[in-house]
Amino acid sequence: MNPHISLLMLLCLGASALFAGCTAPHDPQPTPTTTITTVPTTQIPAVESPVLTIDPRLDEMKITFDAVEREDGQGVILKLHVDPKGAAIARDGADILTTFFAYNTAARSGDPVPVSADEVRAAGVPYRSVFITVYDAPVEITADLPRESAIKRLDISRDYVYGAVIWIRD
Repeated sequence: MNPHISLLMLLCLGASALFAGCTAPHDPQPTPTTTITTVPTTQIPAVESPVLTIDPRLDEMKITFDAVEREDGQGVILKLHVDPKGAAIARDGADILTTFFAYNTAARSGDPVPVSADEVRAAGVPYRSVFITVYDAPVEITADLPRESAIKRLDISRDYVYGAVIWIRD
């Protein structure tokens, strides 16, 4: 092979290697960013008032429950109506313990709703327990919360829940 051709091929090969670096982009490549995907949390369903837990032994009695906000804006008056008409359990007198409660939902967000008198007392919410013996006549039991409670934290201008636990006292 001719030494000139060999030298010429060697120079072409070297030049192509030098120019190959010149055609690469000089700007720095952007660093890939990590995308964060948020997983929606399960929304806790809103608790609706009234929350009632009634002893199944009281099924024969007609029990209704309502609440009226105090006119002065300082609380809520809870009223439980018990009509024992025809209930066999009321003939000898049924000892009923009612624990009324009310609380602001923001103060207990995510906490379960109390469903027993012990849970109400442990929850640190305004409550009042009333004991009454029910015979054959209808009765009304009331509670004024937070006025009649040792715990006075209830703001009726904000969302709140009220309820009662009605149980036969053993």
